[in-house]
Amino acid sequence: MALASLTRLATAKFLSDPDGALLMARLMRELGDIATRLGIPLEDTGPIPIKTLCSGSLPEAIEHVQRAGAVFSERAPAHKMSALQDLERGRRLEVEETLGYALRKGAELDISLPTVETCYRLLAGVNRQLQVREQ
Repeated sequence: MALASLTRLATAKFLSDPDGALLMARLMRELGDIATRLGIPLEDTGPIPIKTLCSGSLPEAIEHVQRAGAVFSERAPAHKMSALQDLERGRRLEVEETLGYALRKGAELDISLPTVETCYRLLAGVNRQLQVREQ
C-alpha cells in the first residue's frame, strides 16, 4: 500500500525497480519484526514471500521482491494496488489504520521502524492535502 501510493506506479514496476525493491524489503522486514514480537507466525503465502523476506539477508530479500515484480510483469503488468486506485480517485488512504497502527505497536514494543515511519509521514501528508481539497 505504502510504496504503491508513494510511487504511483503499477505493482510490477515498483517491485522490479532496485530502489523500490529495497524499500519494500525494508518495509516488510520492519513489519515482520512487529509480527514476530507479537507471536504472529509469518508465512510465504501470496505473491510476496514474507517469511522468506524476513529470515534471510537484506540483499536476498531484495532479490525476492524483484522476482515478485517479474511475476507481476508477466502475469498482471497493469495491476495496481487498491490503495493506489483510491488515491487516483482522490479518496483518502487508510494511513492511520495501517502504518499508524504499526508505528504505535512498534513504539509499545520498542522496535525501531524508520522505513515505516518515513512512509507514514509522507502518506499522512498526502491525506491532509486530500482533506484540504474536499473542503
